[in-house]
Amino acid sequence: MDEDGETVMAKITPDSFWHSVNILITKPHIINKRLWGSKTHFHLKCKLHDNTVNLPPNCSSLTNFITSDQIEEYSQLVLKELGAEKCDSEGSTGTEGPFEIQLTEILPKIYTEKQAYQLVCLDKEKCIVTFYHVTPFGQEHKLCPNFTFTIKLEDGIITMSPVSEGETSSEYTWLAKTLITQLTKWATEKDHKSNYNINQSLALISLSKYYEKYNELKMKYGKEMVKIWPECTDPQKFVYEDVAIASYLLVLWEADTTKKVKTFVDLGCGNGLLVYILTQEGHNGLGLDVRKRNIWNMYPPNVVLQERTIRPSDSYLFPEMDYVIGNHSDELSPWIPVIAARSSYKCNFFLLPCCAYDFDGSKYQRQNAFQSQYSDYLDFLQWVCKDLGFKVDIDRLKIPSTKRICFISNGRLYKEEEYEEFSLTIDDIIKRHSSFASQDTCLETTFKARGAVERVRNCTQVDRGVVDSIVDIISKYLLKGCDSSDPKWNIGKTAEINELVQLIPKEKLTLLKSECGGIQTLLKNNHNIFEVQSGKVTLRYPRTINDVASNPRKRKHKQTTLKVQQKPCWFYNNHPQGCPLSETVCSYLHVKSN
Repeated sequence: MDEDGETVMAKITPDSFWHSVNILITKPHIINKRLWGSKTHFHLKCKLHDNTVNLPPNCSSLTNFITSDQIEEYSQLVLKELGAEKCDSEGSTGTEGPFEIQLTEILPKIYTEKQAYQLVCLDKEKCIVTFYHVTPFGQEHKLCPNFTFTIKLEDGIITMSPVSEGETSSEYTWLAKTLITQLTKWATEKDHKSNYNINQSLALISLSKYYEKYNELKMKYGKEMVKIWPECTDPQKFVYEDVAIASYLLVLWEADTTKKVKTFVDLGCGNGLLVYILTQEGHNGLGLDVRKRNIWNMYPPNVVLQERTIRPSDSYLFPEMDYVIGNHSDELSPWIPVIAARSSYKCNFFLLPCCAYDFDGSKYQRQNAFQSQYSDYLDFLQWVCKDLGFKVDIDRLKIPSTKRICFISNGRLYKEEEYEEFSLTIDDIIKRHSSFASQDTCLETTFKARGAVERVRNCTQVDRGVVDSIVDIISKYLLKGCDSSDPKWNIGKTAEINELVQLIPKEKLTLLKSECGGIQTLLKNNHNIFEVQSGKVTLRYPRTINDVASNPRKRKHKQTTLKVQQKPCWFYNNHPQGCPLSETVCSYLHVKSN
């Protein structure tokens, strides 16, 4: 605050400026949703022949074909045009230098589109970065600006300007408005988030190889699988998420030259798509899950999927496997590294945790109140993995899920000849991390595996008498003060869900919570009576037969037989003024219910 009480924007420091510029260069997809990411072809530490001379307005474009030889030739051409020479000690981006040049390939989100190229010049002393468009002539795209522009830090403020005066294109107008706002935000915001705010996705593998592999598998398996998807889940999410995870594992495994073909077991494999793709791509494995899915029958015979209840015991060890996979494995998540540790010295694991579970199969109880449940659970899993003797890497996947942090083991922290002795300590390690176990607790027998039949938990299994009593309590509250003699039909008042919760007896609320819902789920199940929007509840005006007939969801499913006037009208029986519709118009029957 200044003396007048107004907020004063803190000046941006050079370190913060270059931090934000680095995000822009390495993660351009944050600004432009057309992009998948970027790839750096070279990064040179240089010095200018004359630091007082401005850079040229343009640089030579690349030719159509890009090879390693051409990149070297092109880099020499660029140095000459910029009046610069390469420093003797070339460093990485982490080594500060007076002047840096890098060639960046802008990768499109749609694989069939042409990529673009930018030459980026970073003047560390002047806090100026210049972007040149150097995409080969004739290669049309909409991925990056086709003009030269600069971004600089001056008096603690980030500004942007075109090198050529008079640039007034809509592209420049959008860029100037969007880019400066975002750069300033990156430079000024302070990160109070968890340690798992990993700066880079896919840090453990080659981005370019992943990009190629993902798009190859997307075309090879994804599009057709979406068309024939027999499950009730959303194929656009689940299919492409498994394609992304398979791509990640395949690129990771290809980098390991010690063994070309990997063996794996996917515990809690679900729809089995990940097992299918990895198997079809030449690796040997199997998937286990407590329930068989409809899609299993569609896979070829070489895809091994078994319906088995998995328990963390000596009966479920896999000494012949290179990897134990836990992909959203729920209550098995903390056991994945344990099973890998017990299976063999050379067995590794890939763990992508989602829902937080403890070793006994119950919900994990957060230990650190200053972190989110998810971050605290990741801390818990990381300590478990390390105490089990694993070298553990952490990465962030590019998947359509909010839970995308994964743990990957890469060998052990102890020698192979110590394996037998170390294995004897695993039970004690688990008990040390478990929030419920005592020294005489047998964790394997207390573990609660998921049932083979999935329990329906959407409030539809609650006793009808309980549902009717809650509906009666809420409707009477909404209609409080309604006069049956009033000529105008009264729809009642609007109330917050939190307000209605206070009306329900505790024992009934507990029953609803056990059914994975609550008041809101129950009200939505009774959509013929209540309307729920943005946390607010009101009575719904009764629907006519024409309303039901014109329902777009009915048209979408091409339903020819309308189910109307088959159930008693709730308003006719319970509203003080009855139903405002006539019995010939109302979509429900005007008869007294039992």
